Amino acid sequence: MPVRIRTGALTGIAGLPVSAEVVISRGLPGFHLVGLPGIEVRESRERVLSALRHSGVRVPPGRITVNLAPAGVRKSGASFDLAIALGIVAAVEGWAVDAGAALRLRSVFLGELSLFGELRPVRGLLPILLDVARREPRVAFVPSSQRNEAELAPGLRVMAADQLADVLAWCRDGSRPRERSPVAGHVRVATPAPAAADEACAALARLSGQELARKAAVVAAAGRHNLLLMGPPGVGKTRLARLLAELQPPLDRDDALTVTRIHSAAGLVSSSTLADRRPCRAPHHTVTRAGLLGGGASLRPGEVTLAHGGLLFLDELAEFHPAVLDVLRQPLQEGRVTVSRGGGQRLFPARFQLIAASNPCRCGYFGSSVRSCRCLPHERARYLSRLSGPLLDRFDLFVEMGAWRGAFAEPPAAPPGDAGWRLHPNPAQLAAARGQLDDWRRAPGAPQAPGNGRFLDQAREALGLSLRAVSRCLEVAATVAALDGAVRVEEAHLREALEFRYQPVFEGSR
Repeated sequence: MPVRIRTGALTGIAGLPVSAEVVISRGLPGFHLVGLPGIEVRESRERVLSALRHSGVRVPPGRITVNLAPAGVRKSGASFDLAIALGIVAAVEGWAVDAGAALRLRSVFLGELSLFGELRPVRGLLPILLDVARREPRVAFVPSSQRNEAELAPGLRVMAADQLADVLAWCRDGSRPRERSPVAGHVRVATPAPAAADEACAALARLSGQELARKAAVVAAAGRHNLLLMGPPGVGKTRLARLLAELQPPLDRDDALTVTRIHSAAGLVSSSTLADRRPCRAPHHTVTRAGLLGGGASLRPGEVTLAHGGLLFLDELAEFHPAVLDVLRQPLQEGRVTVSRGGGQRLFPARFQLIAASNPCRCGYFGSSVRSCRCLPHERARYLSRLSGPLLDRFDLFVEMGAWRGAFAEPPAAPPGDAGWRLHPNPAQLAAARGQLDDWRRAPGAPQAPGNGRFLDQAREALGLSLRAVSRCLEVAATVAALDGAVRVEEAHLREALEFRYQPVFEGSR
């Protein structure tokens, strides 16, 4: 008797509904799997047959045909094992004529099978359930180790088991499966520990002699602006970027679900709970374009998508291959990236804050007061030419850093009564500025700088700014105004924003 079992596949970071259609007919014994199965799917024949035998099921001697519909989409992964095994048993035992069993078979079944009938976790369980089971409330049967992850999908009744035999018993007579794996408790969204943000702000306050870097870090944290740090080795560029990761705002539930979906599709979810912090990705400078944007046979998400909603830190920026860096233009501009490979085309979210650090030359000591630079002018120019103009134009803040006059290890100094965010930032000031910026963004035109059009035109001509750079200066000025608690952007705020557009390192290399 033909049987159809619901399951799902992972395509990029989305789920694809798949039906495992099973027919057992007379003829020479055989197991035929159709529907564009990948290598992992074709190997499921051996896993399923062995798991059935170890679960006490007598495999029929006839011709077994399994079709994974829709047939025009290539299938990969091992998430279909459980559905295929259930389809074979249902076809042999005639579950379709039993009303109770037929109702239970309308569930969604996901899980990899071992040769001994154990249920193993599958990559991308959450995105599969979010897209496959959202059309109507259903029951989802998953491995016990992924029960908490499955419960993150709304509108689902989650069933879990460790063994194929337990799933078969539930399908036959509704027997509740036994879960031998420990299952964590209530799923919740945790908020970042406030102590981490307090410590990061205290570390920023200790940067004596680095007023511009400190101010840029606070502005970048409040407005989520792209920041480029340039300076010799050992001045704290990487440490400052790491501090910014501690100052990111908390995730709300929707953002946490999106971040968890992406990381589940990439196989990076280990705790089976919602993400509690914004991601911070720091790929090595040898990363490829496919590693940064995404790709591969199954079109997996890349680093820009894994950093969605969070921070992407590129250390030693000038060491990255120029062709790799230039692929950042689209995601920085549009907040998404289109990946086209032989396996198809996917649109991935990629809205992140870019923080980068670089040495000013190959030896690293151009402009340093500690050591002399050994690079010739044309060598410095060639080194910095790896950073294209269009890419640099997408940075909101540029800071050239020198040697420290303070130290991270010193205890934080007591803030003076009128310190303000420029001298002693605190998380409350950042949160208030973010709230004001959100209010301004919901009311277009509010953060503009009325009456300062002539000043902006003069600055654009003097500094050779593009229209994009002027727009980003306005956004930075709005953040400075929000940190000051101002009701509108004044000329002083614009001057502070333009202060971050001056790039003496690049001028000196020409």
